[in-house]
Amino acid sequence: MNWLSRALLLAVFLSIQGCSVLPTTPPDTANVAGSLNGTWEFLPSGSAEMPANNARWQRIRVPGNWSTQGFDHHGMAWYRLNFHAEVEPETLSSLHFGGVDYFADVWLNGQKLGAHEGYFQTFSFDVTPHLKAGQNTLLVRVNSPLEKPEDFSLRKRLIKGIFAHHDTRPGGAWSERGQEKNTGGIWGEVRLQQSAQVQLQPQQVQVQAVKGLEQWRVKVDLAVLGKLPAGAQLQWSVGEWQGISPVRSALTIPITHPKLWNPKGYGDPNLYTLTVSAVHNGKVLDSFQRSIAFRKVERSSQGIWKVNHQRILLKGTNYIAHQWLSEMKTDDFRRDIQLMQDAHINTVRVHAHITAPEFYRLCDETGLMVWQDFPLQWGYQDTAEFHQQAVSQVGDMIRQFGHHPSIIHWTLHNEPPWDADWMKWKYKDYDPQQNKRLDDKLYQTAKALDNTRPITAISATKEHPWLGWYSGHWLDYAKPTKLHTIAEFGAQALPDRFTLAKILGEEPELPISKADWKLWEYHNFQRKETLEIAKVPQGKTLEQFISNTQHYQAQLTQLAAESYRRQAYQPVGSLFQFMLVENWPSMNWAVVDFWRKPKPAYYALQRAYQPVLPSLAWNKVNYAAGEPVTVGAWALNDSLAHLPNAQYRLTLWQGRQQRDTQSWSFELAPDSHRHLRDYTVPVQQPGKYRLAAEITDAQGKVISRNEYRFTIQSQ
Repeated sequence: MNWLSRALLLAVFLSIQGCSVLPTTPPDTANVAGSLNGTWEFLPSGSAEMPANNARWQRIRVPGNWSTQGFDHHGMAWYRLNFHAEVEPETLSSLHFGGVDYFADVWLNGQKLGAHEGYFQTFSFDVTPHLKAGQNTLLVRVNSPLEKPEDFSLRKRLIKGIFAHHDTRPGGAWSERGQEKNTGGIWGEVRLQQSAQVQLQPQQVQVQAVKGLEQWRVKVDLAVLGKLPAGAQLQWSVGEWQGISPVRSALTIPITHPKLWNPKGYGDPNLYTLTVSAVHNGKVLDSFQRSIAFRKVERSSQGIWKVNHQRILLKGTNYIAHQWLSEMKTDDFRRDIQLMQDAHINTVRVHAHITAPEFYRLCDETGLMVWQDFPLQWGYQDTAEFHQQAVSQVGDMIRQFGHHPSIIHWTLHNEPPWDADWMKWKYKDYDPQQNKRLDDKLYQTAKALDNTRPITAISATKEHPWLGWYSGHWLDYAKPTKLHTIAEFGAQALPDRFTLAKILGEEPELPISKADWKLWEYHNFQRKETLEIAKVPQGKTLEQFISNTQHYQAQLTQLAAESYRRQAYQPVGSLFQFMLVENWPSMNWAVVDFWRKPKPAYYALQRAYQPVLPSLAWNKVNYAAGEPVTVGAWALNDSLAHLPNAQYRLTLWQGRQQRDTQSWSFELAPDSHRHLRDYTVPVQQPGKYRLAAEITDAQGKVISRNEYRFTIQSQ
């Protein structure tokens, strides 16, 4: 179809939708947004009463969490800003907050504007009646309270996920110090938006496939602040598509044959800018933009994923960028995304929280898929008030972030009590049905708001095997699984000695005393799991202990990731290592420390996640003298590349001495996972061995490498 035929078809389609083709000349605009970020006054009084005239205000940066600025505080705190504004006749003004943790009450020039609950949402107020030309005073009361310790982890009240109660919090999940370093504050931007007569406020933007991957519908739900003059219209554009429409609360835009958004490695992450403007007599009264894309996500009942009809194995990690959201800037997120993609991670699970909006924008641009959790972790109050608030905030999440094509999935509750059998051993009053009705309500709400991506009510405990850490043995990962979703697997490892010194604030030594261990445990180190379940040898020196934990984490990570990949689609559809980075100066499950220095397990994950991998199937690392050593040789291909004349080579090394080599030709189709043959080690002398594997293409170029290390014991 040529461009003229497409234009005629589009014009007919638009007329059916009540739209018409726009002139190409852009009209004038009259929208002004002013940042109120900067230095504010701060009063961590702990009181809900209005500050006294003689109050001793301090200085604080906005946006910013107060804990990161030296304020060891929880509960009530006051913010104040004096600012200058210009107010023209018929100007409409609104005040916008990018994020406040957790409760906010807002006054302008002595008039209360309203209140808000929830840490992650944007919210705004119409300040037109209260804004003055000249000097204005903005007052915000922020309340970030502590949960009651006796409510952990069954009856929590705050929808903050990992920011209120979690293993990775300062102090951990179960200690009395587990709520230190409060996350409260105005952590998002604050801005004053002014426009002539009217403001458009987008409520939700959805992109839906109508017919195959060719015809699409962009649905825009919006509210109008102010009064539109007679004859005003809505102007819209999406790339080359443009049109006008009568003003309405729901705008539907038809799009035909757009370029599709694809995950990295499967095509380009094509993005479009949606612009909607209120126009009167050629002048734009107000407008807004959203970055959108066209892609179709499907998940079968067997947990197999497709994007744009292409089957994809989700190779992921869990991610908590930082304990204090204001500390993550664009370059910080960009660095972390690069770490993920360098490790061949194609999907990131934002674990039990919602992170800063900039992260999702960058994932859209880079083709990184996002498995997004709602911030519910473990147990919450089963009251009508809490249920209502949670349902409201689920709606906020979907409306605010649902336009991001990188988000392919919503999960609404991580390990709820009704699915967490371990709680019956911890709590005498455990109710096996607790939060079940809550999660049913959340699921129904989410499904009603979003039919463009899969949704699951919970991330189930059974999907978090944690073999070799909380139960079982790490070699159990070599056994077949019945799960199609592996949402968490991993183990802890210490960072290097230099990083430990920065974490502890002193020259580190091997912990011996109760006080030593208490300090380590405050920084999330799990002593029992490390020494008693994983049975990691402590060694005689700190260097040995560091090396032993890192070796354990790396071996476990390699075995688990490769084993699950070999079971791709039979039954595994997705796997998520836990977790990518340490989110505060701690020593936990991350494969990259807080200052973003990789541990050995990062490179083990990077090797195991290679798109084309010579995978080696083994189930032990120590063999008795005379015991046969047999390894399965697999070729895994998660890419779209076809290798018709590939070579598979195995080389057995003992130290620097080559003991054996074998190679053979084979064909590797796109998106295929093949067991080629078994290899039996031809020698039985005691010693340490390394079996190296590589795949080369028809030209002899090495595509990928892998290795397996094992020991044959002496008699």
